Amino acid sequence: MKIRSVDAIAISIPLPAPVADAVRLITHRDHLIVTITTDTGIEGTGFTLGYDGSVAMIELVERIYTPILLGAGAFETERLWAEMYRQSIQAGRRGAALRAISAIDIALWDIKGKAAGMPVKDLLGVHSERLRCYATGGYYREGQTIDDLVREAGKVFEKGFDAIKLKVGKLSAAEDAARVGAVRRAYGDNVDILLDANGGWKSSAEAVAAMRRVEEFHPYWIEEPVRADNLSAMRRIAEALDVPVATGELEATRWAFAELMETRAADIVQPDATVCGGVSEWLKIAHHAAAVDIPVAPHYNWDFHTQLCASIPNCVFIEYFIAESGVKMFDSVLAEPMKAVDGYIEPRTAPGFGVEFRPDEIEKYRIA
Repeated sequence: MKIRSVDAIAISIPLPAPVADAVRLITHRDHLIVTITTDTGIEGTGFTLGYDGSVAMIELVERIYTPILLGAGAFETERLWAEMYRQSIQAGRRGAALRAISAIDIALWDIKGKAAGMPVKDLLGVHSERLRCYATGGYYREGQTIDDLVREAGKVFEKGFDAIKLKVGKLSAAEDAARVGAVRRAYGDNVDILLDANGGWKSSAEAVAAMRRVEEFHPYWIEEPVRADNLSAMRRIAEALDVPVATGELEATRWAFAELMETRAADIVQPDATVCGGVSEWLKIAHHAAAVDIPVAPHYNWDFHTQLCASIPNCVFIEYFIAESGVKMFDSVLAEPMKAVDGYIEPRTAPGFGVEFRPDEIEKYRIA
């Protein structure tokens, strides 16, 4: 089965209202979507968040990766990954280059599943098909009060979730502690509260001091307390706190994650298959983590991660956004969005990843 064509487009979906984390204002979601067609007519699809870089990623796909892919065997994922990485290494060993490779690799694994007539999880070998979710929320919103935040959390728990992630790091440590404390007091100790600073604290000392203010509220983890590049600071934070440090959503390749784990800069790793290098690289990272007893909690994109996490023994969470959050907008272009039920989600059972688009919605948001 040979690759006949590679098509890449970009879409941009506006949020209903802007939201902010510790370091950025989010007004829209950009995505690169890659479709690969074989000479047998089987199509595979992959996508990734673009962060205003989707159009640039199209250029990478068309100029660097497509010449490598055309005419190649669609099942040659390991060889093709290595060649794409080698030929684009000057363009970027992380970031846009790896996101584009990720979308391509995911599309090829989608083809594998469709050719075999089974979901990707079955190709990999199933460990567990009922996966616990946390609902991401608690973004900073203009005019939002602490009472508003508590009500937002309540909508999550009313849907059966028992874990929520809140943003920290934008306000003062005292103000963030007040936000976290209000949610804890309102809903008690039977729910897990995860915290995400998005790299907003400027040093390990600032991060540790801020976390000392929320320790009494027993957070499940602190995610990206400082800039993801600063592994030594991340390690100092992990050593200083009893609260686990989670990170990895911006990391790419097995080598970066190996360093993250070997230096003990993370207690929990968060590889995103659409960022780290696709399915092929995600599996290497997750298996390495399993070998050193580090849990995996992938970032975003449950359409893919449910299939992958079903195949590993060390997944602790799937990240999920309820529709009312108005933050993850990609479901609006899907024919049948996945739904978590009572805080758990199960993988699709259709061949491949089972992702189908609404063509009219894709065209509505298409930018390139």
